Amino acid sequence: MSSAGESHRRDHPQSLLLDGVERWCIVLSRRIGILAIGGMLALAILTVVDIALRYFLSMPVRGLVEISSLLMAVIVVATFPVGIMERSHITIDLLQGMLGPRQVKLGELIGALMMLVFLALVAWRLGVHAHRVGLRADATMIIGIPTAPFWWVATAILGLCVPMQVIVIAKYWSEVWAAPASPEDRRGRAIIGAVVALTLLLYAALIAGSTMGATTLALVALGALWLPLMILVPVGPAMGIVGIVGTAVLTNTEASLSTLAIQIVSFLANANVSVLPLFLMMGSLAAAAGLSDDIYAIAHALLGRLRGGLAMATIGGCAGFGAVTGSSVATVATIGRVGLPEMKARGYSTALATGTIAAGGTLGALVPPSAPLIVFALLTEASIGQLFIAAVGPAALAVALYLVTIWCYVRLCPDAAPGAARREPGALAAALKRCGALAFTFGTVLGGIYIGVFTITESAAVGVAATFLVALHRGKLKRGRFLNLIAETTITTAIIYLIIVGALIFSYFMGLSGLAEAVTKAVAALDWSPFAIVALLLAIYIGLGTFMESYTIMIITVPIVSPLILAMDYNILWWGILMLCVVETGAITPPFGLNMFVAKNLAGVPMADVFRGVMPFVAADLVRIAIVAAFPPLSLWLVSTMFN
Repeated sequence: MSSAGESHRRDHPQSLLLDGVERWCIVLSRRIGILAIGGMLALAILTVVDIALRYFLSMPVRGLVEISSLLMAVIVVATFPVGIMERSHITIDLLQGMLGPRQVKLGELIGALMMLVFLALVAWRLGVHAHRVGLRADATMIIGIPTAPFWWVATAILGLCVPMQVIVIAKYWSEVWAAPASPEDRRGRAIIGAVVALTLLLYAALIAGSTMGATTLALVALGALWLPLMILVPVGPAMGIVGIVGTAVLTNTEASLSTLAIQIVSFLANANVSVLPLFLMMGSLAAAAGLSDDIYAIAHALLGRLRGGLAMATIGGCAGFGAVTGSSVATVATIGRVGLPEMKARGYSTALATGTIAAGGTLGALVPPSAPLIVFALLTEASIGQLFIAAVGPAALAVALYLVTIWCYVRLCPDAAPGAARREPGALAAALKRCGALAFTFGTVLGGIYIGVFTITESAAVGVAATFLVALHRGKLKRGRFLNLIAETTITTAIIYLIIVGALIFSYFMGLSGLAEAVTKAVAALDWSPFAIVALLLAIYIGLGTFMESYTIMIITVPIVSPLILAMDYNILWWGILMLCVVETGAITPPFGLNMFVAKNLAGVPMADVFRGVMPFVAADLVRIAIVAAFPPLSLWLVSTMFN
């Protein structure tokens, strides 16, 4: 905050009042989040108890699936207030460098206004649904619990988000005027003005689009979606509002709002809705328990004696941590904090060190359990468990290619790494002993899915319970740390699910418009081979991956691209894995790859060093993509051997 802004706050009591209300809302939202994640942890432990009772005593907890489904719907919604008050939303910052500080805040203010409209509509329609459920006296089938109270609680929480968002808007408004002037202001004003004017024109065309063909209307809607995204409008409300307006034009307003409620309720009632937050919590607990250090230690003990072995150990550490976190950026940040200082102290070049960290981070999303694959499954109705198993072969290939890349790198550039180091006596045995908990957790989760012992939700619950007990046993869950990891899980869940809520109605509109069918026909008219079409899509995805998160790419493009893939008779599991491989390659592709920026910030080195270090890994990724694309059995064979 500038000195002028501080003076403004001292001179205006309303600013102090606004700050006080904001702090109170933040505290309230965090307490709601703590209750939500605490409830999720309790459900995970109860699920483990149910599994034990079912298999050893044939006495499952009666109605647990029903009550868990209803509670998880409330828990997911209960993460939204924290996301709102922490202003945690996925945005596309491609034009941010061209805007001054004031225009950045103005773009965020516009996004906050759109979020307010979207939240109000969602809360209203969910309340209508709760009222109708209450009138019908709906109850669960097995234990007969009325469902209306759960939907009313979810509605109340969403209703609370609306005034919270008003507070956020007021804060953005004050920050717009408090932001300092800059040389970019004139250009920034022109960009913001042009984007807003064009967006309003496209919305006007969309609203008046009853005379257009459905496909033309969908193309106009895509423009109305993408333009606001360029000025930092959050992805979720941008997609949701376009979807609501477009559906209303193709049907009518009441049908569009009813569809909004139906899509959201169907999603929240989905038994798999809990899988993502459970695996996110598993990753947070694993990091808190120090499992990332254990993973790195065993990888170093196994590979450290080779030339470039510490870089290879970092790849192994990333793969191991990916098995419990499911996130690319989280893997870069976590393993980077361990690996970068180690490599720097031992004389590794900054290019190799940062390139290894950035590339290794992509394994966090590819090695199952993978958070982006869960999102893909929720959008396509593919099996999450089958996607996890399908990822095993490509993930192993990725690790092998990265190790070969480092082996070649240090021989072509001998100064990039020191010579081979001697293994310390007893280091491997000590590392193996500490990694027993990790091996048991990962083996139980993935093995249970593979042989059909657990459902995907049960496997996630087992993972959470196991990592929680490890962290508790190691004394890592002191109050402050535990609250921090709860906040981390809550915010991440809110970020992703706020996008998905918007994507649901947008996906419905895309299906209603017939755009996917039109694209399929247009591609068929090109008379290209299916493989050439896939190659074109892969090139587009690499470009998108350079400046967008994998979640965002999947949510925006899956409704359009997946029908095309299915129309060409490709397997949706194969496409999900291939798509993730390509998107994650984009994350390490210059000039905008997200993982590279995280590695740069951790290392504090020039971006050029990261670019040089990452390019050999990009080449390895291109080889992997070609192999996965050309040989579908690499992804599908293991799935065909599953027991369920």
